[in-house]
Amino acid sequence: MKKIISLIAVFVFAGAMFADDIETKITSTDLPEKAQEFLNTYFEGVKVKKAIKTVDTETYVTEYDVVLANKTMVEFDMVGAWNEITLKNKKVVMPRFIYPKRVNETIDKQFSDKKIVKVSNDGMEYEFNFKDGSEVTINALGKVVEVEVEK
Repeated sequence: MKKIISLIAVFVFAGAMFADDIETKITSTDLPEKAQEFLNTYFEGVKVKKAIKTVDTETYVTEYDVVLANKTMVEFDMVGAWNEITLKNKKVVMPRFIYPKRVNETIDKQFSDKKIVKVSNDGMEYEFNFKDGSEVTINALGKVVEVEVEK
């Protein structure tokens, strides 16, 4: 009996180790309402080219990845808050005021000469990647936490 229970435990553990995330192609109307509002506000008139809903099979955390017609990629969490925005089109500019006022002020004062190509946020800090390869992390209060310069 112990051998059978051990064997079952091994199969369950092995199955969990090799479980893949579940990815489902969806339409823009299947996105959380908050994500739809974000896209309509900051990327007004830009069509959603592709949207993928990903569910982590271990944690059941859901994320949404969206590719817009202008090649912008936006990642949303399960409630529709944005986690990351990547600009792939040189003509597209990162929307203003998607982060707190103090973060905007810091960008305007200290990094206005740089083109933002990617921004990530975890709710506490915002990491900006610039076209020249440099990066800066700014907390929600507008304080620069870290700067990395491309050499």
